[in-house]
Amino acid sequence: MIVQLLYFANPMCSWCWGFQPVIRSLAEQSYPITVALGSLGADRARPMRDVDKAKVREDWQHVIERTGQPFDFGFFDREGFVYDTEPPSRAIAVVRRHYPALAMPFLGRLQERFYASGQDITDPSVLREAAGEFGIDAETFETGFTAPSTAAEIAAEWRQTAELGVTGYPTLLALQPGRPQVVTIGWRPASEVSATLASLAEEPAE
Repeated sequence: MIVQLLYFANPMCSWCWGFQPVIRSLAEQSYPITVALGSLGADRARPMRDVDKAKVREDWQHVIERTGQPFDFGFFDREGFVYDTEPPSRAIAVVRRHYPALAMPFLGRLQERFYASGQDITDPSVLREAAGEFGIDAETFETGFTAPSTAAEIAAEWRQTAELGVTGYPTLLALQPGRPQVVTIGWRPASEVSATLASLAEEPAE
């Protein structure tokens, strides 16, 4: 039985970056994956303080230790950076609207730019360039990115994710007949995720 997957993530969630090789592997195994976005709840108006940077640095170190994913620590030299995850979420909504199947690889590309390359994915010009890699021309991207309806779409999606009780990322659900089954809440290695999915695939349909 083919297991449909629902993947809750945020483009500026470091553990989601750590989980990226796992979710990419599942896609390469032809698992159908739908991306759903959630908010990190970060302060979208206040520039990061030293205490905020220290907490993020600690999180990154934990992700490196567990996953081996690359990080560019030049991020912490930025002054006045606002950890606003809404702009990259809007960019994902634009790409998803035009090419739904590209939502997940585009999410991965934004993560790569932010974490591995140290690029500012809250910057619309960086997001526009990234979308261009996925076939979205600059004018089309700009129209969708700045549309009030796109901001409303992301706000509604964040609310829906919270209402579903999803509070941590990555969260991966298997959309089994009857009710969704949790595959993971938080990072797990590929071997454990694969074992869980294999077990779910063997369960009889209700």
